[in-house]
Amino acid sequence: MTTRRLLTPVVTAILLLSLQACGDQEKSYCSALSADQKIFAEMADDTTGVGLLQHRSTLHSLAAKAPDDLTDEWQTFLGALDAFAVTLHDVGVAPGDFVGGQPPARLSAADRARVAAAASELSDADVVEAANGIEQHAKDVCKLQLGL
Repeated sequence: MTTRRLLTPVVTAILLLSLQACGDQEKSYCSALSADQKIFAEMADDTTGVGLLQHRSTLHSLAAKAPDDLTDEWQTFLGALDAFAVTLHDVGVAPGDFVGGQPPARLSAADRARVAAAASELSDADVVEAANGIEQHAKDVCKLQLGL
């Protein structure tokens, strides 16, 4: 009984510190999202997905600050975005080369097909679900509308 009485306050203290750490992480993440709200507005205006590429480093930084329960969502979302960026690099196209969502005319039919396939990955069900999870968390917890 004595050991149990001694452990109960210790366990309670550990749980409270853990909850506080989770709350601090949520607060820090929400602050980071709020600080970068401008980029989400820019991305919402871009229906091609190319705007996402221009903010990849910021998105990776936000993902690193995200609470643990969003890790899978951020990995899925950024995995597809990074794969798209790699494809563009491999075919020699920069995000700024797109006009009206269309890749430059100089691309071969094979490279156009590669770009289109990589871009379509961004709209796969798992990627959309991940983006929706990130968006929903931002709305529910941070009281922010991202527009992913």
